[in-house]
Amino acid sequence: MPGPSGTGSSNEARVFDHRPIYGHIRFSFYGFTDTRLKPDPDDKALAELYDETRMARRFFLFENLTLPSLIAQTDRDFTTVLMSSDVMPDRFKERLVALASRLPGAIVEFSPTRRGDLAFRKVMADSLAPRMRGTAVHFRLDDDDALAMSYIARLRQVSQTLPPSTHISFPSGIMLFPSGREEPLGASMPHQRFLTAIGLATVNSAKFTKNPFQMMHSNVWTRWPVISDPSFPAFIRTQHFANDTAAKQDRIISGLQRERFSRRAGRYTTQVEAMLARHFPFITRERLDGLLGECQAIRGMADLP
Repeated sequence: MPGPSGTGSSNEARVFDHRPIYGHIRFSFYGFTDTRLKPDPDDKALAELYDETRMARRFFLFENLTLPSLIAQTDRDFTTVLMSSDVMPDRFKERLVALASRLPGAIVEFSPTRRGDLAFRKVMADSLAPRMRGTAVHFRLDDDDALAMSYIARLRQVSQTLPPSTHISFPSGIMLFPSGREEPLGASMPHQRFLTAIGLATVNSAKFTKNPFQMMHSNVWTRWPVISDPSFPAFIRTQHFANDTAAKQDRIISGLQRERFSRRAGRYTTQVEAMLARHFPFITRERLDGLLGECQAIRGMADLP
């Protein structure tokens, strides 16, 4: 119903308020998360996390896949939050800050906390300004994955009228994985997974302040409302033997390899090429498939451009 001024009720205005969008990326965060490297008394995990070869490879995939996908967004009105740890060596911090400068409004944090939920707490509160009365949309992305160039625009379109605690899933995309255990080349194929972690988004308010890494993504449908939009390829996911979330990697990759090189191989090649041309114009299929081999050849930061 229109109010006295003819502009509509306050509830209607609040529903259609512009909601800021924040993307969360954990970049070699040293803490208790869902990754396989967690703090331990002898700091073995710390040494492994910031190992020269591992970091060079993480930067390579971030710089050649994740970062270009964010720069290519057609809707550039969003904030990228890159979260790492205060114990990250300075030379890695400097490179990460320099890369983030290529993204408008990016925030880089080197958190002293070892808890992932606490690391993002200030960002979550600031997004709901003023005084936790606002509403915001937050999505997650791993540092070796990518988003379609229309992801932010589609997320904004879908999320602006949804109530807080709603989760938004874009389950269609492309999977990149090794073509063989000893094979330096990668392979890619269309992929669908309901409630995939990549690009999973939440609508947040004072009543729902969890960051998008703070839940088991495959189970959110049991606790909160979920909206799914499978209508376009929203992501590229890299599945490789060095993933930080390494559960059942061998079995997953073996299954992908069998299907990719089945009698449907030619169809998958054509589909991926069409998806990339339309939704990921910053990379070709040949370049995408070659990334894992190039990554595997990297031994240190000196190997990066």
